[in-house]
Amino acid sequence: MVQVKGTTYRIVRLMPKSYQAVRILDDLLVGSFRCDLALEVTPVAVDSTEMRQIAQAAIRQAKTSWVGSLALVAGQATR
Repeated sequence: MVQVKGTTYRIVRLMPKSYQAVRILDDLLVGSFRCDLALEVTPVAVDSTEMRQIAQAAIRQAKTSWVGSLALVAGQATR
């Protein structure tokens, strides 16, 4: 789980390098992200900026198996 702006999200691994974020408060899927050569986010119930923040928090807090460049976590090479 990760917390962004006071909201807690469950990070669910779908397959290697692919994850979903679910808001704990109401069990709502807020989006997904993929950590491959670049961080790719797909927002569903939040905007792309917030989904990127959720993905970056998950990567920083080691909630993913991704071990790529720190530039992706900082948002410098995101799509």
